[in-house]
Amino acid sequence: MSLFSYGFLRSETRDQNSRFIRIEENRLRSALRALLLEVEMDEKWYFEAYSDVRAAFKQGKIASAREHYVESGYFEDRWPRPMKVDSAWYLKTYPDIADGVRSGKFASAQEHFETHGFREGRKPSPGWTLLSDVPTRPQAGLNR
Repeated sequence: MSLFSYGFLRSETRDQNSRFIRIEENRLRSALRALLLEVEMDEKWYFEAYSDVRAAFKQGKIASAREHYVESGYFEDRWPRPMKVDSAWYLKTYPDIADGVRSGKFASAQEHFETHGFREGRKPSPGWTLLSDVPTRPQAGLNR
């Protein structure tokens, strides 16, 4: 798998009067797959968490948990590893969720993240990235 050029991804569909581009889904998926190969993965946990993937592996339909995650799992909003929420940070960062926990709408920050937050693009802890649980630091010159 390889990362394609930006021109290929946007497929010459850029509206010159807009910051937005249109990308064909198959081209976006191809580009994302190149990045997904770098995602920190707990294959044992993945098989335990997703019995359908474990069954597909045992039936020889997939070669590994990583293969499933890269080809399908990410696009199905599956997690590549367990994710622990830093509750104090999460509730401070997302006051709407803190209100939801106080009102009883959510039992905890962890519950919210598991049921809604991950799909909404919320982070479980400061500096978190899907690539790794190790917090990232901005690189010089890339803080845009």
